[in-house]
Amino acid sequence: MKDLEEQYVTVVDDFQHVVENKIRNHKDEAGFPQRPVEVSEEVLSDYLFDYQAALDSEGTERSRYTVAGILLCLPILVMSGFPDDSLPFKGVWNVLVAIAVGLVLFLIYRVIMKAVVRSRVHRANQDYPEAKAYVDKVIAFK
Repeated sequence: MKDLEEQYVTVVDDFQHVVENKIRNHKDEAGFPQRPVEVSEEVLSDYLFDYQAALDSEGTERSRYTVAGILLCLPILVMSGFPDDSLPFKGVWNVLVAIAVGLVLFLIYRVIMKAVVRSRVHRANQDYPEAKAYVDKVIAFK
């Protein structure tokens, strides 16, 4: 049964699984970095989980497209609540300006999400400096 488990491994290509698989597959090889004493299995697991959670907090590609669609349509929906006479431009220009406002809203959203992800990754690196150093060595191993 153990042989089957080793042959049939689910392939997940995120940071946490890449590091865990590299450690599991190469830990007995000469030259592979050994886990320091101060980095327990639990600390390493916590660091990888926090790091992966930070990377995942931006959402999937599907959710990003959903947010983009909502933010692009929102100004048009708001604009449709006003009579044409009270809008600042005439004709198609109102729709084009509303779409431009939606694009600006989406760009602001993306910048904020990138900053949040960067902040969470930085916090995980600060909370677990020894684990980060070990993971950096593992990733650098060829």
